[in-house]
Amino acid sequence: MKRSGAIRGARWAMGVALITIGVMARGQSARPAGPLTEEGELGGAAFRIDIPQGWNGGLVMYAHGYERVAPARRGYNLVIVEAARRIGYAVAQSQYSVQGWAAREGILDTEALRRHFVAKYGRTYPTIIAGHSQGGAISFRTIELYPEVYDGALPMCGTAEPALKFFKERVFDMRLLFDYFFPGLPGSVVEFPDGERTMETVSAKARELIDAKPEAAERFVRMVNLPDVNSIPGVIGFWSEILRELTARTGGNAFDNRNTVYAGSEDDARLNREIPRHAADRGAVEYLRRWVTVTGRISDPVVAVHTFVDQLVPVESVRHMEQLAQLAGTTDLFVQLYVDRVGHCAFNAEETLEALTRLDRWVRTGERPPPGDITRTP
Repeated sequence: MKRSGAIRGARWAMGVALITIGVMARGQSARPAGPLTEEGELGGAAFRIDIPQGWNGGLVMYAHGYERVAPARRGYNLVIVEAARRIGYAVAQSQYSVQGWAAREGILDTEALRRHFVAKYGRTYPTIIAGHSQGGAISFRTIELYPEVYDGALPMCGTAEPALKFFKERVFDMRLLFDYFFPGLPGSVVEFPDGERTMETVSAKARELIDAKPEAAERFVRMVNLPDVNSIPGVIGFWSEILRELTARTGGNAFDNRNTVYAGSEDDARLNREIPRHAADRGAVEYLRRWVTVTGRISDPVVAVHTFVDQLVPVESVRHMEQLAQLAGTTDLFVQLYVDRVGHCAFNAEETLEALTRLDRWVRTGERPPPGDITRTP
C-alpha cells in the first residue's frame, strides 16, 4: 500500500516523538551525542556501529557485497560511514556469519544488528537500508520484508532480478558459452576441480585462451554484453567461483538450460545442437528461489544507483525493478539514478553522498528526486 505525503509526514513526527520518549525513558545513553564507534559480534557475525557527533537519529543499515568464502573479510565500508556522517546519520554494518552468496545471512544478520542498535541506542528515524552489489540485492528485498521498520532503501550496483534468473542468464550461461567458444578451462559449470583456487586458475587460463583467438574474443564480448575483451578473464573467473560456491551451498546445480535457445553466434543452430545441457537440482532451485526474489511491492522510497556500463551487473538487471514496480503499482516509490562511468560499483564518495542525500530528502519531505544521471545537478 502506497503512503501519501501526509502519511509520511505523520510518520516523521511519530519517529521524532518516539526518539524523544526513548531518550526520556532510557536516559542520555539511549541517544549518545557521539562520535562513537562500537565493534562486536552477534550470532557469529562481526559488526561495526558508527554514531557521529550531533547524531540526528537517522540510521543507515549497510549490507556489503559478495565476499569469497576463503579469504578473510576486507573490512568495513568507511565511505558510507562518512557520507552518512555528513547528513547526521549513524551507520551499522554486519560482516555476516558466512560469506559467498550470503543473501539469507545478509538479510537476517543485518536485521539482528538493527534490533541490537535500537535496544542499545534507542529508536531511529529515518532508517534506511543500503548496500553494494550483493548488498544491493539484499537492500531491494529487505525494504519489502521489513516495511514497518525501514523508511527507504539505497541499493547500489545490485540486481533486482530473481537470483535464479540473474545467475542463470548472467553467470551460468556466460561460463557455458565461454567453454563452448574457448574450450580448455578447468572444470565446467558443474565441476570445479581447483576448489578454492577456482577463480585464480580459471582467470589465468581464460586469458591464455582469448589471447589465442582475439577475433573470437571480440565476438564473445558483443554476444554476452561485456564492455571489452580485457574484462573477460576476471568476469569468467569470478562467475566460476560463484558457481562453485553456490553448488557447495545449495548441494547441487540450480540452473536448467534444457529449454534455453542461445542466440548471437555466427551459427546459432550449431551452437544449440552442441552446447551442453544440464538439469537443475530441486533443492538448489528452492534455495535460490527464496534468497532472493524481489517483487516490486514496496511501501517506502527506493533510490537505486548504477553505472551506465557495469561488467558484472548490467543496467538491464536493475531496470527489472522498474518493471516489477509497474506491475505492482508502486512506480511512484522508485527512482533510478545513474553515474556516467564504466565499472562495477564505480561510485565516488561525493556521488554516494548525493544519492543518500536525495533519498533522505525524499523520505523526510516527500520530494521525489528526478531520475537520471546523478553527475548532473537537477
